[in-house]
Amino acid sequence: MKKSFKVLMAMIVTICLVFTLVANVSTPVAAKGAEKIQIRVVTSFTGDDPWKNPWQAAMKEYMVRNPNIEIIDEATPTQGEALRTKIKTDFASGNEPDVSFFFNGVDTKPLLESGKLLAWDNELKKDAAWGKNFAPSALKAVKYEGKIYALPYIGYYEGMLVNKDLFKKFKVKVPTNYNELVTAIKVFNKNKIIPLANSFVDSRYMLEYTILSAGGPKGHATVYDASWVKGLNTIKDLYKLNAFPKDALTLTDEQAQQLFKDKKAAMLVNGSWVVGGCPDKINTEVTYFPLVEGAKAKLKDIIAGCGSGWYLSKNLNTEKKGAPMAFVKYMTSPSVMAKFAAVAGVPQIKCNITSVSKAAKSGWKMENAATSLNSPIDSFLNPDAFNNMNTGIAYIITGKKTAEKVLAESKKLNKK
Repeated sequence: MKKSFKVLMAMIVTICLVFTLVANVSTPVAAKGAEKIQIRVVTSFTGDDPWKNPWQAAMKEYMVRNPNIEIIDEATPTQGEALRTKIKTDFASGNEPDVSFFFNGVDTKPLLESGKLLAWDNELKKDAAWGKNFAPSALKAVKYEGKIYALPYIGYYEGMLVNKDLFKKFKVKVPTNYNELVTAIKVFNKNKIIPLANSFVDSRYMLEYTILSAGGPKGHATVYDASWVKGLNTIKDLYKLNAFPKDALTLTDEQAQQLFKDKKAAMLVNGSWVVGGCPDKINTEVTYFPLVEGAKAKLKDIIAGCGSGWYLSKNLNTEKKGAPMAFVKYMTSPSVMAKFAAVAGVPQIKCNITSVSKAAKSGWKMENAATSLNSPIDSFLNPDAFNNMNTGIAYIITGKKTAEKVLAESKKLNKK
């Protein structure tokens, strides 16, 4: 799923422009009338999700402006595959929601096979004033079988968050290669600071970067490339160096994030959705993951993209006289996009962001300077195959399974 260099540069340029370009488009409002219309919407904006508050505020605002519309909020967490299970079950059982904010890539397939999705291509051309707000490179990147089914919204990047105060206090260089990372780990361990606050209940961020670093963009995108073994074994080596929390095998990703936010850990490999929750007082900087030994990647090759988007059920939209589409257009308006992007992530719609943390600015700077943007492995392996890898790390680092065995098991599941 590699993008061409031209597409990558277009995306980077677009991201740079979001701060200065503001679309001159009014917020869409549904047609007024006496008829009450209910719109069922399933998103991941609930629980600890960083966009929960802007989502709830946007819904309330829309219903105030459109008193004949009632938004039925069926937000479901992503943890434990809850969101995937709900969306796929609803579509398969004929109980599909009007609007879904859901993963794209391989996850589009079962929804498309149901025959219930609307392709946005014609509407983007028809309503040019609205359509021109989307980053062209983002629209191109989310195409599935040549069409756009999931409107891009919040882009993301993955990287290494560092506590600059801790690095300064203990006079440690922010690592750019494996040897420097090992040095940092030893210094922080000596001073009773957790080097890397990562979880092995959900190890995806570590495995993504060690695999990308080991094999470069080509190896990372080649399913079960030999470099994947090296990447996973690198995590095992770091575990032996006591790079992670003592309870990393049972620590949740949310708990790992909190260790970093509480200044108990010097580094955290995670995504842009975490950065919004790091206030300036933590003095966080987002930087590149250090290159592993014998790396084929460049330091500035990163994991980034747009993994989720807005889906619309075409028949329900017709039955409800276009009300679901009007709601999606409201959610994808510049004013609403700005409120979401101010919290976390990279906006895929031109908007004016007036408030953002220093940590988020450093993340955007990192992405803007990237030499390549690479889709995560879970976007091109089926969920069972990826989950086998994700949970299999715990067996690898404790010596219960080899990296070769875990990958062989995953490969078998990916064929189903």
